[in-house]
Amino acid sequence: MKTRIVISACVLSLLLGGCVYANVLINEIAWSGTAASSSDEWIELYNPTDEDVDLTGWILLVGDAEIHLGDVAGSTREVRRTMIPARGYFLLERTDDTTVADIEADVLYRGALSNDGENLELLDADGGTVDQALFAEAGWPAGLPADEVLPYATMERLSEPVDGAHWGTCVPGAACNGTGANGESICGTPRQENSVVVLAAGCPTVELTEPSAGTVQDTVIVRWTAADPDGDDEALAVRLTLVAADGSSVLPLIENLTNAGSYAWDTTEHPDGEYSLRITVSDVDDFAGFDRMEGIVIDNGLQS
Repeated sequence: MKTRIVISACVLSLLLGGCVYANVLINEIAWSGTAASSSDEWIELYNPTDEDVDLTGWILLVGDAEIHLGDVAGSTREVRRTMIPARGYFLLERTDDTTVADIEADVLYRGALSNDGENLELLDADGGTVDQALFAEAGWPAGLPADEVLPYATMERLSEPVDGAHWGTCVPGAACNGTGANGESICGTPRQENSVVVLAAGCPTVELTEPSAGTVQDTVIVRWTAADPDGDDEALAVRLTLVAADGSSVLPLIENLTNAGSYAWDTTEHPDGEYSLRITVSDVDDFAGFDRMEGIVIDNGLQS
């Protein structure tokens, strides 16, 4: 999976009493706004099931604000649709419909998302929690404000976690869509599959098979299997890295290694201690997949 991208959730569909209860996800959050205005925020929901879902009576809690999805109440200014189609999207735009100028909103709402993080909770008509994105305390895990390299990038949900992370920053380029109030391109994917999901589908994959966790000495054979689903497996470049268990050092083993499937590692070149052995494979487009083995202990009688 791509290292450039950083909550996936189970798809839940239960048949109870003849009614389908379907999971709806908080899918994308434009917490930093757009290039037209930092106030041009928007939120997207996604229905990953094969059934349409009527959001009448549902509420999206954003901090202390209540955005009603089926009627004008609380922080809701206008409701244009209440149905989210199967495998479809539901777009909430702040204040007016120029936030994403070329895509019509389903709901217009008032209120702001803090750049320091916010708690979002999606409630169904019975008040049950359907999904959450709780970042008021820890801060947003992805997305970019205006003063970063990629300004106003949205926070997108991954279909599968990447190294324990569930959200990624929108990757600019062909996978993005939508325009802001001034006609500028949005670094986001309103009402479209998330860029991090699109790009991950073509990313290289790698599995580190040897060595296993435990003590290593002298020369050890590192083995892996790697594949590039949209390219040439043999063209992948491999990098091996040692990271001290306490995070105090990062020690490159080798870079730009061919994807031969094995490497003879002379452990005596590194101080004794506990490490994480990490492998990264990069394709010709400079996207990468990675894997790691924790608990590698070098014991050659050599101290740091």
